[in-house]
Amino acid sequence: MLFTNIFHHFNRLAVKVSSNTVILSLREGYIALIPFFIVASLITLLNQWFNIAGRSGGYAFLNSFNQLIWALFPLITLLAFSYYLAKNLRLNTIAVPVLVITCFTASTGYFYDTGTQIQIDNRAGVLYSILMPIFCCYLLKFFSSFSALKLVGISTISLFLRKHLNLIFPYLIVSLLTLLVIPVITELGKLGLSYLVSSNDDVSIFSKVSLQMLGAHILWFFGIHGDNAYHILAPAAYTNYTLLGGLTSYNFFSIFVLLGGTGCIWGLIITCYLLKDAEHERSIARISMPLAVFNISEVMIYALPIVFNPFFLIPFLLTPIVNGVIAYTVVEYGFVVINASDNIPWFTPVFLSGWMATHSWTGILLQLVLILLNVAIYYPFVLANKRYNITGKAVDMLVKRYSAGATIEGSSEQNFVISHSKNQLQQYSLKTVTDALNKGALTLYYQPKIDPISKNIVGFEALLRLVQADGEVVGPWFLDTLEQHNLMYIIDDFVIDQLEVDLANFAAQGFKPKVSFNISPQNLLAGAYKRVVNAFARFPNQVEVEILESSYIEDFEATVKLVEYLNKHQIKCAMDDFGTGYSCLSVLSKLNVVSV
Repeated sequence: MLFTNIFHHFNRLAVKVSSNTVILSLREGYIALIPFFIVASLITLLNQWFNIAGRSGGYAFLNSFNQLIWALFPLITLLAFSYYLAKNLRLNTIAVPVLVITCFTASTGYFYDTGTQIQIDNRAGVLYSILMPIFCCYLLKFFSSFSALKLVGISTISLFLRKHLNLIFPYLIVSLLTLLVIPVITELGKLGLSYLVSSNDDVSIFSKVSLQMLGAHILWFFGIHGDNAYHILAPAAYTNYTLLGGLTSYNFFSIFVLLGGTGCIWGLIITCYLLKDAEHERSIARISMPLAVFNISEVMIYALPIVFNPFFLIPFLLTPIVNGVIAYTVVEYGFVVINASDNIPWFTPVFLSGWMATHSWTGILLQLVLILLNVAIYYPFVLANKRYNITGKAVDMLVKRYSAGATIEGSSEQNFVISHSKNQLQQYSLKTVTDALNKGALTLYYQPKIDPISKNIVGFEALLRLVQADGEVVGPWFLDTLEQHNLMYIIDDFVIDQLEVDLANFAAQGFKPKVSFNISPQNLLAGAYKRVVNAFARFPNQVEVEILESSYIEDFEATVKLVEYLNKHQIKCAMDDFGTGYSCLSVLSKLNVVSV
């Protein structure tokens, strides 16, 4: 009973952490960088396999490609994270990354001038790729809220120009504070690092192994490329040493500890395939598998995700520890004899590397046992993540429900340029709508439909609502304004995506309600019907699309074809506001719809 309560509280805390704006932004940023991770790793592999650099002098730079590309990793992470954090905090997604990279360059020492050239010190930048965007974004959001710091109020200039002019003073304050605070944090970090890590030769081999296993994986969990960062931060005596039987630390970790990449990814991949109804987990595992053959684990780490996911903290740290302790013990007592003194490339597939290291089946057997143990460790945590955590499209919608205002705002500048001379009043109305959506969050409420005779609930209607900053829930008063500016598609996309996520969550609980929802008829006829089918075809006879009566009259033939197409995919149609002046029973007789 005590364990159940502890686990329940852990799940609640984990879900809360996973839905935090910073965590969601990190997830988006790292997923956006997956192509970078994969391409960089594959180029390194190809050079290792085919010795491209050695065959042609023009490609000699490939020998240092891996070192160079990961030296840029803090900068690339900084840009991706700051962009998505700015987006989710409803800040300017161009101005904020520019501010962050300016502060990063000025205060960390990542770039420095030798007098003749600009060089990079990736040791100085590696830990700030996450701290700097958080520090700058939240400070900028705080100072941007002060009216006294705004240069321009509501005027005849465009919303786009007004917002950028009003960033000048907040920009200045954040830059000054960063220049004052970051050097202090740097000095404190150096003191802490010198206290925790010493280059004494008296430190035991087992202590070095333990520190490397924990240090690299903790860095990985916080979104920092742990293996590279650890080698940058730790003294050479802690990264390049010899274990028992002439086994180098490089071979020990790549052959007997990581097994598929950082985090012992083969155990996690197998676990994902063992779970029932784990669509998200299996799809990520399927994508990761070809790369895991060559010990590339970035897809699993960033896309599952493992980074900043509380459900994976324990197994992510525990599996390499278990592998390290068992392998160290087995080699120490002679159960497995190492017969290779040369470094075996880190990308050598599992089992092949075990044979190359031992020239015996004992190496392969040890790797197999360790992978099975990793599966046993990961299984309960992957199961908990599937049951309680938010993944896939549900996470995307958690971000999206707060971003409608920013999306609309991004389109408003074009509208302003086109209609400035004759629609200033409408532009002001659009600003009012944008401000309201930026301060609130869109959501769906489900209103029951009750049979007047049986009094039973026969379905639900999805109603769009806006949760204001003070918690008050209001109706969608802004729809007319958005329709005037041809921006209703943003709201329609939100409703479709959120309803799809909700229906999937209902189905997971064994609940299959019938739900109707409204959509702009212009958007539906213009092509949104394809989006409706893609979202709801997997929920047969559960979804009903309500369309205003006027849309049937304006383009009757197109509407007939649309209704037939939706019915073909087991999505019903209903005529909203029937009998308000357009249609008659003869119209209904030609359409396979119901009236509401």
